[in-house]
Amino acid sequence: MHPQCATARLPLIDEYDGLCHASAPPIGAPSPLRFRYCNHGYSRGSCEYFPTGDPKSCTRYNVVRRTATTLEVLCIEEQDYAPLRWQSVQYWFEGDRIDPELTDLCMRAQLLAFCHSYLNRFSD
Repeated sequence: MHPQCATARLPLIDEYDGLCHASAPPIGAPSPLRFRYCNHGYSRGSCEYFPTGDPKSCTRYNVVRRTATTLEVLCIEEQDYAPLRWQSVQYWFEGDRIDPELTDLCMRAQLLAFCHSYLNRFSD
């Protein structure tokens, strides 16, 4: 874990490594940029792979409610630190299901990572 993780909550709670899907074909997330940009968002102007013309600066995830079987998560797309659009989704523990299903594959992967991190960190 990166030392700064101990003092600040990352958007996906835990730090992740993986593929950058900002360009085609996907590439390994560049390690010098991974913590500061990939794991925090707001890469515009700092990362050469950030898609030009994309109004979204980052996506944030917040648990609104937890039941014995689900998490209700608010997905907020931000532009310049302000909400651009948002939606609420249900994450079902059994089967790793999302309702409504997300069509954006990166957002879906981030939501699953967030839910897994949340449940690992804040289990009953």
